[in-house]
Amino acid sequence: MNSAKQVNSIRNRHNMGMKSSVNRKSAELPRWSVVTRNTFGDNNLLNEFMKIEEKVKQYIEEFKHATEHLDPADERLKKLDIDFVRKLSRIIETHPGIKDGQSKYIAEKALLIAAVYDISAEQKVDILYAGLLIQLGKISLPEKLLTTPFYSLSMVDKYRFLGHAVDGEVLLHGLTQFKGAVTLIRHQYEHYNGQGFPDGLVEHNIPLGSRILSVVSDYIAYLEGSMTGKVMFADAALSQLIIQKESHYDPEIVDIFMHVLRGETLEELKETIAQAKLLAVATERWRKGLVLNARNKPLRTTTIVEIALSQLRLGMKVDSIYFGSEPYIRNCIVDQSIIDNVTLLTKRYGKNPIIKIFLSMK
Repeated sequence: MNSAKQVNSIRNRHNMGMKSSVNRKSAELPRWSVVTRNTFGDNNLLNEFMKIEEKVKQYIEEFKHATEHLDPADERLKKLDIDFVRKLSRIIETHPGIKDGQSKYIAEKALLIAAVYDISAEQKVDILYAGLLIQLGKISLPEKLLTTPFYSLSMVDKYRFLGHAVDGEVLLHGLTQFKGAVTLIRHQYEHYNGQGFPDGLVEHNIPLGSRILSVVSDYIAYLEGSMTGKVMFADAALSQLIIQKESHYDPEIVDIFMHVLRGETLEELKETIAQAKLLAVATERWRKGLVLNARNKPLRTTTIVEIALSQLRLGMKVDSIYFGSEPYIRNCIVDQSIIDNVTLLTKRYGKNPIIKIFLSMK
């Protein structure tokens, strides 16, 4: 069969499934059976009594066979890819221990976070696919393991559960167009401090997409109670993420996610992250200033005066620069980078800094 016929064959099979389901009442069959018929469309290929894991494996193998000879640059393959991912995601959610709509929510919120970052369209597609298929490996786990709160599991069962990230990677092995998404799925349980699963990656060695998916998927787990056994309100679920910033989660991504949940636009999100980075730089400079002052002989002064930004000059000896209650820097000599940063922060915050300098030194 040539490539064009293969494309038509798989597309027709999907379409047949959609058409055949229109005239069938969902009440006649278990919900998962209806979804499977909608997805596969061929009752002889898979029957409703087969295990979900077997259905998933066969569907993946069928897709591999139908697309293995297609040119990766073929636009038709890209269309088949997204159809495959969406339908496979729906099959996964027929597992009795996996809730409907979770993967779609995770993918949507992950993309909103990813939009803030300067990454390629291909990387964003990887995040979309990984979000939709993030629970793929769970199909081999028993319902009891999936419905028992994670914190209540034994250590052995915890690692068995976490292993679904690697199982998902194995199931998609050989589909090169999903290599990026598979990597993100594998590392969804890595921790920012290097204490995660399976490879103990640290901070930015963890793929950006995995760091994003970790925040969103765990937020859902806290909300619905699958993490602790207790359903939480949004604020309580967010507080769990905040508490574990820099240990489990990338702190910047947690902060961005908080703003995403508030419904901020992309421009507002980008402005938020720019301000956060400036404040981080400012705070670090301030801390270094304190350390230097502690290590060296304390600065002595006869007079400390407050000046305007326009009066700040190179070589001046600064006592402190504040933006409201937020410190920028203390006990330092003014260089050009300090002037530039204070000017930029003034524009960002829309308010003037409080600048105090030593008028004379001994």
